[in-house]
Amino acid sequence: MHYSDPKIDCFNRIYKLYWKELYYFALKKVKDHALAEDLLHDVFLKLLKSESLEDRIDTIKGYLYTALRNRITDHYRKSKLQTDLEQDIPTWYSQHDNKALEITIKREFDEFLELQVSRLPDQMRRVVQLNNKGVFNTTEIAQKLLISDKTVRNQLSLANQKLRTALEKFLK
Repeated sequence: MHYSDPKIDCFNRIYKLYWKELYYFALKKVKDHALAEDLLHDVFLKLLKSESLEDRIDTIKGYLYTALRNRITDHYRKSKLQTDLEQDIPTWYSQHDNKALEITIKREFDEFLELQVSRLPDQMRRVVQLNNKGVFNTTEIAQKLLISDKTVRNQLSLANQKLRTALEKFLK
């Protein structure tokens, strides 16, 4: 004896009646056979899972077209979002890579400069360090180190020349 489920029988009749027509509708919209089939199968699967299949029998054609149209719209929306993300990712990475590169270069430059300042003669190094902190002007540095204002300016000038020369060698 063979028992049949009325819901499955109803679904099979609907599937046979509308599948081909809906498939060509989807194909016209998406221009891809496999995608048209996938979208259509999603719609039929949703219909099969529906609790009230028998209640929809009078409006089934409209329901199927609307569900398929919505599924196609969802596909294009997701596809556009994915395309937008794929286009934005290289820009995002390049911006962040550039930022990371800038930070690395600045750190390396600061370390290089600190090393070069540490190699200066003691008095010149103290003058540069006091000047770089930005807290003291040349007159205040001269008073603090008990040297003339002119000596501070000369020390800063010589230090700048030495640091510039070291930087030029480093960059070559």
